[in-house]
Amino acid sequence: MKFQTSRIALSAKRVVYTATAMAGLMAAAGAQAELLKPGSVYAGAGIGILETGYECDGAPICEHPRAGGKIFGGYRFTPNLAAEVTYFYLGNFKSAQGAGTFGATDVIENRLRNSAVSLAIDWSNEVFQVMTTHVRFGLAVTRTNGSVTYGNGNTEQVNDYATKPYLGLGLSYQFNPYLRFYSGYDVLRNKDNNHIHVLSLGLGIEN
Repeated sequence: MKFQTSRIALSAKRVVYTATAMAGLMAAAGAQAELLKPGSVYAGAGIGILETGYECDGAPICEHPRAGGKIFGGYRFTPNLAAEVTYFYLGNFKSAQGAGTFGATDVIENRLRNSAVSLAIDWSNEVFQVMTTHVRFGLAVTRTNGSVTYGNGNTEQVNDYATKPYLGLGLSYQFNPYLRFYSGYDVLRNKDNNHIHVLSLGLGIEN
């Protein structure tokens, strides 16, 4: 399998632009958010769209993972600092070649599933007493499992893990003392050091 370098380069530029904008907003923030209480716990879930960069190399059957989601929870140490754990569902990828003549080691079918678990620090700051910015950084363990079938008819089971740096950017809105709306952009990397991008919207609760 290959990854589309042009899309990854474009996404990397978007991350830089978004991070710059976030930094500007955080610098302009006034008072700390009153509702970001030290000692509070929170949890939430979101659904979103994916860009994984998989290529099908001309295979007539090609199904990219486009929808994903995440479940997260955290503990807030200060109004600005929290520890957060997130589980990411990163969709399924399938590609299959049509009829033809293939070498014994040629890949004729991929069936792969992707997921990840991250442990990160969430740096939060209120913006104009309306929105809250989130910058998340830490480590993520990504998993790719499934099967690969070769031209000789053999099928190999895949179960790869990788621990890589993780970055997340987001905005949230506190609807009431217990309910918060989230938007986020998360960047993960797999064993081959390729990027997976997750753009999500979600809902969370906190005490």
